[in-house]
Amino acid sequence: MKIIGGEFSGRVIHSPKGKNTRPTGARVKESLFNFLIHGFSVDFEGLNVLDIFSGSGSLGIEALSRGASFCNFVDIESQAILTINNNIKSLKLEKRSNVKRSDVINIDKHVMENQSPVDLIFSDPPYKDSFKTKIAIEDFLKKGWINEKAILIAESSSRDEADNIFGFEIAKKKIVGDTQLCVYVSKKVDE
Repeated sequence: MKIIGGEFSGRVIHSPKGKNTRPTGARVKESLFNFLIHGFSVDFEGLNVLDIFSGSGSLGIEALSRGASFCNFVDIESQAILTINNNIKSLKLEKRSNVKRSDVINIDKHVMENQSPVDLIFSDPPYKDSFKTKIAIEDFLKKGWINEKAILIAESSSRDEADNIFGFEIAKKKIVGDTQLCVYVSKKVDE
């Protein structure tokens, strides 16, 4: 797997061994980042990113390569955590990263302790667990971990209906192969 843009463009990163992780394919990743840059005018410079169900860390690393200032990576699988740490170390991104092993829907408060609210969130759960994005994001919002102008990109099966997520609205959906990319933007919530 290669990084497709920015400072580390062309550098190889690895994905976890085994069947517990489904890495985002190159075509989907390229479509996703083009979507963000050209469709939503996202400038990655200085963004605080959260990559949940992060697998190899490919999406968060891509954002760091394009100028994001920091990325929190969260995954429950120990093989994924080992892979992310190795990928980050090979690119010397340790000071711009925080890698935590945690169940995203029962996240430990220490995962985001002393971190700024996030501007950009990638969620790429196993397709059978795509409902967990909604649970996690709504919980993070309650905890104040998400910036009020955040963007969320959730991947799911093209056969699934996109979830409505409290505090966010669906701005755009795109199907790439068997993957659905759903871009959500945060909205003002009346208490």
